[in-house]
Formats: sequence, structure tokens, C-alpha cells
Amino acid sequence: MPRPYGIALLVLMVTTSTAVKPAQADIYKTVDKDGKVVFSDQPGGNAEPVRIGPTNSMQTPSSAGGSAQTSTAPAEVAPVYQSLDITSPENGGTVTNPGGNVLVHFALSPPLREGDSTRLLVDGTPGGIPAEGGLLAPGTDRGDHIIEVQVLDAAGTVLRASSPVRVTVFRTPARQKPGRPINH
Repeated sequence: MPRPYGIALLVLMVTTSTAVKPAQADIYKTVDKDGKVVFSDQPGGNAEPVRIGPTNSMQTPSSAGGSAQTSTAPAEVAPVYQSLDITSPENGGTVTNPGGNVLVHFALSPPLREGDSTRLLVDGTPGGIPAEGGLLAPGTDRGDHIIEVQVLDAAGTVLRASSPVRVTVFRTPARQKPGRPINH
């Protein structure tokens, strides 16, 4: 005995398969009262059919016949900077400073070229100012942060980036005396 929902499913499949339009449906263009051009697949009102030309296509050349193909891809250019590493603070380290100032030292090889610059990222946000042979991130909030150093060319293109380093900033109260524990 046929199940009622099986028959209903069969009827639905037959009716929808006959209602499917071909892939190349007609397109119509209308202009509404505000002058906005509207394209649709439904004719109506002052709709005009839009003529669409043939699709551009091209045959892929075959490599049969034994002819060697030459590559048109540009040769890879060696990087200008071979290495950029954050040397301080160390990954997983803690920076203790009442003002939350984080001084980042890095090693760059070869040295920075004229016209290039360095940029400090703290949690993905650019910032930092040159200071004491490194970059300073002033007023960094307490907690965990990811820091990274980048070398940029004059156009602002990143030429080299250090590996990210995770640091924890611990901001001591400015009035705390050295050696005296803080109650948390």
C-alpha cells in the first residue's frame, strides 16, 4: 500500500521539474519613476528586452605534440630582509611597569635600508614610537597581548614581519615601594 507522503513527494517532484526555466532566461530592463534602472527576469509595464551577446570563451592550448611551454610567471624575488626577530620581551614573558610602557627590542638582518621603516603592532593594532634602540608601546593595558614588529617600505607595503610574541603586562601602582608585595 503506497504511503500518502510518498505520493505527495512524487507529485511535487514532477510538477517542479516541468516548471524549471532554461539557464538562458530572458532579461528585461525598466526605468522606475525616480529614474532608477531595474533589471529583472519578469516582463511587465514598460520593460524592454535586453540583448545579451555570446559569452567569450577560449580553448585551452594542449601540451600534446611535445612542445615545451615557457612559464610567464615572474621569477620570485629574494626578500630584502632575511630575518626579523623580537629579542625582548621574550615570548610568554611578563612586563612590569606602572605606566604600562612596553619596550620592544628586535634584531633585523640586514640593517634597515634608507626609506624603509619599522612598525609595532600590539594585538594587531599599529602603534609604538622609536625609543632606546627599539619601539615603545606606551600605556599598554594590563593583561595578555600579542606583539609583532613589521618592516615597511616607503609605500607602506610590509616587507618582513616578526613572529608574534605573547607578553603579559603587569602594571604596578606608582606609589608602591620596591620589594613590597601587592595585595590582589
